[in-house]
Amino acid sequence: MELYQYLLDEYGYDEPILTEQLKEDLQLNPSTLRQYIKRLSDKGLLAKVQNGIYFIPRKKPMFGSAVLDTDQIVRKKFLENRDGIIGYKSGTNFANALGLTSQTAAVATIVTNNASAVKREVNIYKKRFIIRKPRVNVNRSNYKLLQVLDLLNNYEQYSEKPLEAAKAKVLTYLEDVSMNEREVKRYLDAYPIKTKLRVYELGLFDAIARRERAVQ
Repeated sequence: MELYQYLLDEYGYDEPILTEQLKEDLQLNPSTLRQYIKRLSDKGLLAKVQNGIYFIPRKKPMFGSAVLDTDQIVRKKFLENRDGIIGYKSGTNFANALGLTSQTAAVATIVTNNASAVKREVNIYKKRFIIRKPRVNVNRSNYKLLQVLDLLNNYEQYSEKPLEAAKAKVLTYLEDVSMNEREVKRYLDAYPIKTKLRVYELGLFDAIARRERAVQ
């Protein structure tokens, strides 16, 4: 029960618990941790989402098994950890969020440091996600810029509007991003030449670098 109390104090109810992170935090042998988790699961104190993901249900439903909100699981596993931002939403759904398309994708795309392959598909409950490895490591200061670079790299695929229509929306989205010229160039170097040209065409490079100079 000591582990259960730790989990309750650390995570609370209805929050994703990743056993990989738990193993690091507690410095436990994987096989020992699996035994502890199994005991708590057998007692109904932990509910399993899938291998490696559990949660403490607040109450047992009258019918079926307790389930966790899919967005919570995605956020915890692929988008954020205790150190900060590790991923971002990409593709058609990001273009939709910016108002650049009316379309949405049934299978959402997530770009994350926590990707085991360049591209793979994962299922959480019955919902599918495409998980991609980023071109450069994602963090809190660069994730918005990387989202935009991914969008520009495949712009025709994600939006039916002309590129010029994206300028105001993208600049507004990046208004709190400030980097020096060397940083911006380093990120641009991870993308094809067409993406770089679009960045300069929309004035994004000058806007971000000029903002950083103004802060100094």
